[in-house]
Amino acid sequence: MADFRKCFANAKHIAIISGAGVSVESRVQLSEEQEVIGENGKPRTWRLRRPFARNPSQVWKFYHYRREVMKSKEPNPGHLAIAQCEARLRDQGLRVVVITQNIDELHRKAGTKNLLEIHWTLFETRCTSCGNVAENFKSPICPALAGKGAPEPET
Repeated sequence: MADFRKCFANAKHIAIISGAGVSVESRVQLSEEQEVIGENGKPRTWRLRRPFARNPSQVWKFYHYRREVMKSKEPNPGHLAIAQCEARLRDQGLRVVVITQNIDELHRKAGTKNLLEIHWTLFETRCTSCGNVAENFKSPICPALAGKGAPEPET
């Protein structure tokens, strides 16, 4: 521990790495690799481009549900502690980045400023024509998803 403290005291750049465990207390059960069962009974991963090209409406429905779930979720003390730590270290003149595998947007809701979401986020969409990526908190994303796939309120 003494070696860590010495290294940390001399650091100018800090990376805080988080994964799915930090969101458990917020009752989030989303995974970027989450699979569903396809018509053929085999698992299907919806994040891949091929399934989207074959069946975009099913992929949108799959992610619409997850976006609706996340609207009711709030950052937990773990998210808040990371955001506060980032701010405190930044105020000390250190360069800090929070790197997460989570797609749930809770680090950002907690106040994290310099966030790298390595898998992506549920709340960004990419134009299939030009490739532009933009924040998108609209719900539903499009009129065709209105009333489709919304979770129960306690989910």
